[in-house]
Amino acid sequence: MITALITTLNEIDQIEECIRSVEWTDEVFLVDSFSTDDTVEFVRSKFPHVKVEQRPYLGAAAQKNWAIDHVSNDWILVVDADERVTPELRDEVRRTLESPKYWAYSVGRRNFVLGRELLYSGLQHDRVTRLFHRKHARYPNRRVHADLVVDGDTGMLREKFLHNYIRAFDHMTAKMVRYGVWAGAQLFISGRQASLFAIVFHPLWRFFRDYVLRFGFLDGTPGLITVGMHSYYTFWKYVKLWEYSELQRLGRPVPLPPLDTNEERWKMPWEKDDLVERDLGP
Repeated sequence: MITALITTLNEIDQIEECIRSVEWTDEVFLVDSFSTDDTVEFVRSKFPHVKVEQRPYLGAAAQKNWAIDHVSNDWILVVDADERVTPELRDEVRRTLESPKYWAYSVGRRNFVLGRELLYSGLQHDRVTRLFHRKHARYPNRRVHADLVVDGDTGMLREKFLHNYIRAFDHMTAKMVRYGVWAGAQLFISGRQASLFAIVFHPLWRFFRDYVLRFGFLDGTPGLITVGMHSYYTFWKYVKLWEYSELQRLGRPVPLPPLDTNEERWKMPWEKDDLVERDLGP
């Protein structure tokens, strides 16, 4: 038994294809961050079998951990609204769960920019851990880019998601700005500081690494655009870190994005089991 877990915010143009690609699962659970584009109304009318819940957005990790605690099945496949599960990936997931050897599996992604596939640009080895047993995996307390923590080794599936990575430049720019704010906040909370050198060096290094060392130039115009977006995200991340640090130095309020402070949200399930065993022990 497996649940497909999808999180959304204003994804009405992407969500139908996404849901159709996971209708083979035993449950489709969608957690929405109060979309304003009728995403929820569309899903409820078009897919009445989909379980839909709404919750304020406090970061991707918090949103997914909350959902993990509310699904009906132990095995979960996390799918973003701009991703598609191919029939080949569907069949591989089914075969894998007949006799799983690991508690979690990573899935590669084929990334597309306005329908054109990127083969390089730093994304040629793009993999995400998305298939897992909820009692043996959980997201750590990070605002952005939180990698799943697994109780053991992680296996690898051969088939890949189809990922509409950049479907519109306005959408991607807004996404990079949001991610930059969250990443800057994460660095600030971690005690990091941003210097002029960091603001200049990190974006330039990101561009050089992805465009030259990782052959982004071979992807043509889509590669240049993608690497440019990544560099802008890196620049904005360190700008926000500098802003937060300066506001703190001046004694002014630091407008950090809201965080999920529920300690239970961040406990690893196997740690909870250890506590229960100790409580029940002699």
